[in-house]
Parts: sequence; C-alpha cells; structure tokens
Amino acid sequence: MPILPRASRRCSTVLASFTLLLTAPMAVIGCDGAAPADPQPTNVSDDAVSAQNGLAAINGLAAINGLAAINGLAAINGLAAINGLTSTAPLIDTADGRITMSYLVRCALPVGHSVTLTDHNGTAYSFGGQIGLTPQWESGTCNADCQEEISACLMAHVNTTGHHIGLWLVGSNSALGWGTSASYPYQEGSFFGNIFTSPPQAYYCNGEDYDLAVVPGRLGANQTGAPYSDPFTNGACKMNCMAAPPPGGASGYSACKTFKHVVTVYRDWDPRTPYKVCSRVTGACMTAPAASGGKITLTAATDALNQQFYVSRVNPGQYSICSAQNGLCLMQGTGPAAALQQGAYTGATNQTWTIVPHKGGDGFYFACAAQPGGLCAAQAGPAPGTIQNDASHDVNAQQWRIDPLL
Repeated sequence: MPILPRASRRCSTVLASFTLLLTAPMAVIGCDGAAPADPQPTNVSDDAVSAQNGLAAINGLAAINGLAAINGLAAINGLAAINGLTSTAPLIDTADGRITMSYLVRCALPVGHSVTLTDHNGTAYSFGGQIGLTPQWESGTCNADCQEEISACLMAHVNTTGHHIGLWLVGSNSALGWGTSASYPYQEGSFFGNIFTSPPQAYYCNGEDYDLAVVPGRLGANQTGAPYSDPFTNGACKMNCMAAPPPGGASGYSACKTFKHVVTVYRDWDPRTPYKVCSRVTGACMTAPAASGGKITLTAATDALNQQFYVSRVNPGQYSICSAQNGLCLMQGTGPAAALQQGAYTGATNQTWTIVPHKGGDGFYFACAAQPGGLCAAQAGPAPGTIQNDASHDVNAQQWRIDPLL
C-alpha cells in the first residue's frame, strides 16, 4: 500500500528564510494536529508515495557552501554522526535548520528509523524517517546519487507559504515508484538538482497541470522566494526531460538536464484553501447568502468572506464546494434552469461536483453535478444575477475561474 508519511498527520511552526541565500528569516505559522491524513487511495501503484509538503524553504543553508560544506555533511559516516554543528550555518542550532533536517531525514530514511542529533548546547533532537530514498545514509556516506535523491525530495516538499498541501510523489527510486492516483489528478511539476554542491543546483520544470488546481506556495501560484529556478527556455518538463521507462510512461521523468534522480509531484485542490469562483463571461463571482436554501448569486469580485469557498474531495474526481462564510455547500436544484442554492452538506449527489478543466488550457473549469444527468452550473443573464442548471456544452457561461485567495 502507499506510504502515508507522518507529515500528512501533523503540521509544525516554521521559521523560514525564503531562499538558499541567507536572508532575513520570516515566521510562517503552520498548524498542530489540524492536518487530517488523506484517505488511502485504492486504485494506485503500490509503491507510489502520498506525502504533505510544508517546508517553507530549504532553510539554514548558505549558498556559498551548500549542504556538503556544513561540517562536511555529505561525507560524514552516517546521519547519526551529525552532532554539535558549529559552522557559520549551523543546521541543528536553529529552528529553521531543524525543520530542514526533519525533512532531510524524512526523505532519506524509511519508517521505523530515526536519528537523534545534538545541538551546540547539548540539546538532543530526534528526527524520524518516512520515505526511505537513501537508507544507506543512516550509517554510511551520501554519494552523488544520494545527494541528487535527497535534493529532489527536499525541493518537492517546499511550500513558500509554509502551507501544508497533500502531494503524490513518483520517481525512479523504488521507495517512490511510478504510477498515478485518482486522488491526486494534477501533475504539478518535477524537481531535480544537487543542493549539496557549491553553489547549490536547485531546479524545477512545469508539469502538464501546473496551472490547474492551484494551491498557495506551489508551482503555478506566483511563488515568492522559491529556492529553485527553471533552467529551460519553455519550462515544460515534457519538452526537456526524459520520460519514465515503461510502464511508468507519462507519470514522471527519469532524467532532466544531467540529473538522473527526479521527483515528480501531483496534487489536488486543497480543502484548507479558500477559493473564489468567478464567471468567464463577466468576471463576477459566486456569492453565498446567509441562510440555508438561499440562492447563490453573482456579484462583482470583492474577495469578501461570502465569496470564498472550500473545495474538498469526497471521492476521487468529485468534490463538495462549501462557503467559508457559513459552511453551507453548493446544491443543485431539480431540473434544467433550476437555481443554484446552498444547504447543509449531506453527501447527496446534487451536492457532489466534478470540476473539469476547459480543454483550451486557459485556466477555466466546468462545474457539473455528479447526479444523473450531470447538469452544469451556468451564469444566467448578466451580473448581478443567479446561476442555474444547464446541460453540459462548451459555452462561456458554463466556464469558471477558481483561484486561491491565500
């Protein structure tokens, strides 16, 4: 079965510097015990990995030296030997460095393995393994292949806002494997490089769906201060990287540039991110009334609470869309031209939605009910106005932008 790392069950406070260059740190607050584990997908590759990111940046590393220069980290005989670091960028001595170390160990070692490291003051900290890309590093050295594996994994977990987002990871390492999950349908991008070198080499490329189901702090979200860069002219992985060998195929990449250890990331809508849902025709946005049973209207965009909605997966490819104002959920009326309403969520098919990207690749979506007939939400007349059921067909009135507000 897929591995569900501890990060998906727990968040933490992150003190982060935004890039590999040493900059002034910024506090990013995560959550403690508030990030629920995603349900185990049932129709996925047995050796793919479900994880959560939340590493606000790769912290505590000086770009002039890289990881390897922190008391010779790459050459130390085993992770457990990394104690009492006193270099100019002590990894264990700082809160942001310890966060980086926690992800580093999580990437390197498998579940059930951990290391306890001591800071300059003699305080001990324990870090547990989860994914197990380079188990040999627990008691041996980390060679160039090991460094690339850890580098790609760390970069894949970066979220520049510190927000925790569910991810699906694939790669050539047997701890990851190839294969996709219906619960994580959007290929965000791939990460590769070697951040142990001087200067660090940290790269990404855009996946086919990098601009779909956009989530804060990830590719496609206008990241600020990301520690990686796009080394290609057009930025598309499929135009620049070597596809995985069969049967992996289109699920990931076996090499990018000269790097042979690539981690490809998939994601879905984030249930903890508020989104605004706005019409392609007028730009007016869905606006929730105060009471249950009230009609959803279209009004000019204000980003107010009554225009914010949470999109939560209830089944693979099916979602509830619920108001941030009162928790009531979008509910399709009965029959063609019936108005879109809201009500307490019951799991009924008229409250369960498919969200399908428009084939034009232009950032718009169709939102259609999962109930028999599959009627779609459509703008009814000019804004301000209401939204009604309409049989599915490719018209602008049925197309919606769904943008994150964090």
